[in-house]
Amino acid sequence: MPRTDDRLFAPFPIEMDEHPKILILSDAAFRAVFEATFYARRMLTDGFLDRRVVLKRWGQAVADELSSNDPDHPTWTPVENGWLIYGFEKYHPLKADIDQAREKKRQAGKQGGIRSGETRSARQVSTTGEPKPKQDASKTNPETETETETETETRDKRAASRGTRVPRDLTLTPEMRTWAAAEAPLVDLDKKLAEFIDYWAAVPGAKGVKLDWIGTWRNGMRKQQEFAERDRPDKGKRNPDDWMNR
Repeated sequence: MPRTDDRLFAPFPIEMDEHPKILILSDAAFRAVFEATFYARRMLTDGFLDRRVVLKRWGQAVADELSSNDPDHPTWTPVENGWLIYGFEKYHPLKADIDQAREKKRQAGKQGGIRSGETRSARQVSTTGEPKPKQDASKTNPETETETETETETRDKRAASRGTRVPRDLTLTPEMRTWAAAEAPLVDLDKKLAEFIDYWAAVPGAKGVKLDWIGTWRNGMRKQQEFAERDRPDKGKRNPDDWMNR
C-alpha cells in the first residue's frame, strides 16, 4: 500500500504576486507573508501570529508594513498580543476542524477495533462446539466507570476556563466611561465599541474567545488612544477612525 503524504500545505493563488498590496512590499515583507502563513499552518494558530514571534522572526518594521499595505484589507491585522493573517480561514482548515477530523478518525479506528474483536470472539469456540462466553468489560476493568467520570469532569472544567466570544450586547458602564476619560480621552467610545464588537465577532477560532472582555476592551481603547495621538493632524496622515487598518 502506498504511504500517505502527511505533509501540510499552504495554498497561494499564482497571481498573488501581482496584487497591488503585494507588489508594493519590500523583499523582507514579501518573504514574511509566506513564512508567517507556513508558521500559522504548522502551529495550528488559525492565522494568529504572536507578537513575540513576529518581532523575533521578522521585526516591527515588517509588521508595520504588512499592517498598512491596503486601506481596507491589510495582509496582517493587529489584534491583542499580535496580528491576524487576513483571510486565513478562507484557504486553510482551522484548528477546530482539524481536531474534529482527527477525533472522527480516532473513533473510526476504535470502532474498527471493536468490530474486529467481535469477529475474532465469534470464531472462538469451546471444545464442546459452544461459543465462548463474552467477558464483561466493566468486570475486567472496574476502574473504567470512575475514569470516564473523572475525564468528563476535567473536560467540563477546562471548557469553563476557556472564556467566551464577545457579547453582542456589550455596553459601556459608568465605570468604563470613567476609566476611558482618564486613559483614552481622544477615543470616541460609542463608535469604537460598535467596531470592537464587530471586529471580535469576526475573529475565527480560539483567538476570538476571551476570559475578560472588559480587560480586552480596555486594551483596545489604549491602542485606539495611541492611534489617535499618533494620527493627529500635526503627527500623521492616517485616519484614526479606521479600526481595521491597524
